[in-house]
Amino acid sequence: MVVVSCFTCGAPVKRFPSTLQDHNFCSYRCSGIWRKSFISGNNHPAWVGGERTKICQHCGRVFSWRKTQAISLFRKQKFCSRACADTAGIRHRGRDNPRYRADARRRNRGGEHHRWVNAVISRDKATCQTCGASSIELHAHHIKSYRDHPELRFDVSNGTTLCYKCHWELHSALKAKAVNSVNTRKGNTEPSIKGNLVEGVTTRGRAYRRWVGKCDFCGATISKRLSEVAGKRSLFCSGSCRSKWFRKTLGPIPRQ
Repeated sequence: MVVVSCFTCGAPVKRFPSTLQDHNFCSYRCSGIWRKSFISGNNHPAWVGGERTKICQHCGRVFSWRKTQAISLFRKQKFCSRACADTAGIRHRGRDNPRYRADARRRNRGGEHHRWVNAVISRDKATCQTCGASSIELHAHHIKSYRDHPELRFDVSNGTTLCYKCHWELHSALKAKAVNSVNTRKGNTEPSIKGNLVEGVTTRGRAYRRWVGKCDFCGATISKRLSEVAGKRSLFCSGSCRSKWFRKTLGPIPRQ
């Protein structure tokens, strides 16, 4: 062992000869003090340089880089705050986005398409219109196809309720709206390679996870996904019924 002096406080430190070429410290505290003084800014091996202050492109205020912020994000930052970005920035959403697709199913699944499904199944009182089955997995089926009639995609009159068995039978590979399935045979329940591009039929009988009941205001039959009703005391068929129920139960809400 060799005795050397700590680089920070000068205290004696025992080291093996093979480690003498490294920086020698008596504690993590001394190591931190030394690094803070000598390995920071331009002396840091990962230093990338560049400006650390900018002028906001909306309000003109000078803002600085925060130590907790990645320098790569600061380089791209144009505004000093979210308020300035919302006012003067460009949000590439909807039709302004270069990748926007008006007929994107994934975007519509949880929005207008989801509301259309609930409206169709609720109108048919959660009963298959072909075999009359209920308390089974139900689908809202487009009478005129989703792909060929974009103007009728969310028209409730263009929908009908089918159980998963009747829905799959309707989209059987033996008919015009075939699914590209592997080893197609009558009654085939295997899912297609890329999914049904027309209706997106679920080909396996999953557990029934829809709730069927009455609107707490008008009494109309409603059908919703179980995840939508879990934990809710009151359920309504529309936003209008919800508002009327609240006014009737709680009275008018004063404006603030």
